[in-house]
Amino acid sequence: MGGPVREPALSVALWLSWGAALGAVACAMALLTQQTELQTLRREVTRLQRTGGPSEKGEGYPWLSLREQILEDSQHQDSACWGKSPEALEARENGERSRRRRAVLTHKQKKKHSVLHLVPINITSKEDSDVTEVMWQPALRRGRGLEAQGYVVRVWDAGVYLLYSQVLFHDVTFTMGQVVSREGQGRQETLFRCIRSMPSNPDWAYNSCYSAGVFHLHQGDILSVLIPRARAKLSLSPHGTFLGFVKL
Repeated sequence: MGGPVREPALSVALWLSWGAALGAVACAMALLTQQTELQTLRREVTRLQRTGGPSEKGEGYPWLSLREQILEDSQHQDSACWGKSPEALEARENGERSRRRRAVLTHKQKKKHSVLHLVPINITSKEDSDVTEVMWQPALRRGRGLEAQGYVVRVWDAGVYLLYSQVLFHDVTFTMGQVVSREGQGRQETLFRCIRSMPSNPDWAYNSCYSAGVFHLHQGDILSVLIPRARAKLSLSPHGTFLGFVKL
């Protein structure tokens, strides 16, 4: 009586055990395949980090997407084999936070501030107005917010800028100095000025005049450096006389 009843139950148990075994084997095969793919992706990330960096076209950092793919594949692997356990959910949330942080860092790295550092190439003396003007050329430039145009600098991108200027004099006139002025919006104003006393002995008549400040510059503003003395003698060396702007 008991034999016929036990045989179906035994068959069901055998089928269930075989199904569980096959599921474990399939999961193990999936894990092995996933690990192989992850190793390939990791090698690709390492290669890009050694030889890559940001692409010349400004497309960002290519290995970031690969890292995200590795993380996503790992999460898919865990959820497929082990289900949505609390540990898997926590790992997924940590991965999301990590991706958001990387996105913010990538955005900050792409964001660039305008920088313009100028050095002198010539000076011109104006007897009628008793001033000496300096002609500039870029030594360092980043961005297109500023442009050197001979004796002046034109502002194309409005904003707050750090402005610095230095002139190295070699003149026996008792005082020498510089004036940095801005012309724009229908008016002209002096941003800052610097005055230095000069030795009367030509062998010692060296002195530099440095000034700096933070200003809000408007689009279309024109800035210039003037020495309020005709026939002023000054150094044209890039380490002695220079003018610079940094957008903050």
